[in-house]
Amino acid sequence: MKKFFATMAAAILLSTNTTYAAEGVTLTLDDAITLALKNNRLIEQSAEEREAARWNLSAVRRQSGPTLSWSSSLNRIGGRYYRRSGRRNNHDDAKAAKDAGYNVNMSLYPSYENENTNSLSLQMPLYTGGRLENQREAARYALNAADLTLENSRQQVKYQAASAYYQVLQRASLVNVQEEAVQLLKEHLRTVSIQYEVGTVAKSDMLATTVQLANSQQSLNSAKGNYQTAVAQLNNVLGLPVDTEVATSDDISFTNYGLTEADCLEYALAHRPDGIAAVYAVKQAGAQTAAAKSGYRPNVSAVVQGSESGENVFGSNHNAEQWAVGLQMNWNIFDNGITSASVHQAQAIERRAESLAQQQIETIQLEVRSAYIALKTAEQNIQVTAAAVSKAEEEFAIAQIRYVEGVDTNLNVMNAQEKVVETRNNYYTALYSYSVSRAQLEKAMGVPVTIDALLYTEAEQSGKSSPKSLDVATVKNKYDDAPKESQEAFDK
Repeated sequence: MKKFFATMAAAILLSTNTTYAAEGVTLTLDDAITLALKNNRLIEQSAEEREAARWNLSAVRRQSGPTLSWSSSLNRIGGRYYRRSGRRNNHDDAKAAKDAGYNVNMSLYPSYENENTNSLSLQMPLYTGGRLENQREAARYALNAADLTLENSRQQVKYQAASAYYQVLQRASLVNVQEEAVQLLKEHLRTVSIQYEVGTVAKSDMLATTVQLANSQQSLNSAKGNYQTAVAQLNNVLGLPVDTEVATSDDISFTNYGLTEADCLEYALAHRPDGIAAVYAVKQAGAQTAAAKSGYRPNVSAVVQGSESGENVFGSNHNAEQWAVGLQMNWNIFDNGITSASVHQAQAIERRAESLAQQQIETIQLEVRSAYIALKTAEQNIQVTAAAVSKAEEEFAIAQIRYVEGVDTNLNVMNAQEKVVETRNNYYTALYSYSVSRAQLEKAMGVPVTIDALLYTEAEQSGKSSPKSLDVATVKNKYDDAPKESQEAFDK
């Protein structure tokens, strides 16, 4: 029996250092986050939204410059006017003279059966009542918000990758727990069988142990299935094919978190990119309101125009060649309330943006507090469950010895074994909850991945453009390059 218990103890010690994982791409947590940042669709979509905002700003800026337009028309004309005015008669007389041998320049006597007109117009807005200026501001704020939304997507994907990675580690640990339970029950069943053969225990003990072993085997099968599902979910976040075999090379570990809740909240209110993006949305709405009010004021443009018309596509033999240079003003004195309605609509949108920004602040506060509470709760559970595991294992060992000596029942051994499984599961679940809560707290705080939102805002407020603000706010991180073997798996 001493040999038997020594074997069980060795099995327990060895199994705690094993990790259940299919062979394939080996990833650390940093590798997983790097792949997710490179391949995840959410980041790709946010990047395209940012690109659209950039081109929208470019389009709005160019509205302030000159525009050159050309219009052309080809017409067949007729009517009594040309007959009565004698224009066509002059053409007929000239043609008859030419036919008679006279030297006649027919281009001076158009038939007025065709009229081809070409016009060129060069315009440049001089005053738009503030419309273009405010549209440009709105587009610039939209680009600032898009920059921060892209960073928020990166942070969200980082959290998703970490959470999925930790889940794989947890599911692997739970598989190990069930494998240990099956192994222990097999050893116990062997002991019970020997004692049954010599007649020291009843057959019911052997049957109960067999049933318990079958239940543990079923739990092991379920744990393995849950592990494979967790791997597929991780692959989905990383942008890898869902059937990619992934092996994790990290362990779930506990390190004490030193920041207070107040520290976390203060940092979050200053750095959360989606919170700052909501502020830019308010500024954008305010600029759009100012642009709508420009409808109350006139528009003035500098204009250069020229036109010609004639029989040919490019000709002026209809005596209609002209040009003009000057100023053009357009003022809607009365538009039946259209401008007023547009202003009220823009003001309502602005008030909604202000409400959304305030709601975002409240959401940040809630997310930080929830994540911090979850972190501290998991931290306490780790300490409790770690002690419970040790006691449950000791209780199981004592129950085994007492059963062999004939002073305890097989039911107590089974109950003690179930407690070992339960406490180990609780321990790994607490570790998983702590790790995920810590990743969630970092997301709630807005810990930078590529851009420090606070530095970006300070740069923008100092007058820097979006690209220059990005240069100032870009932080060095460890997620720049994907692991080679992992990227090759993605490329395939």
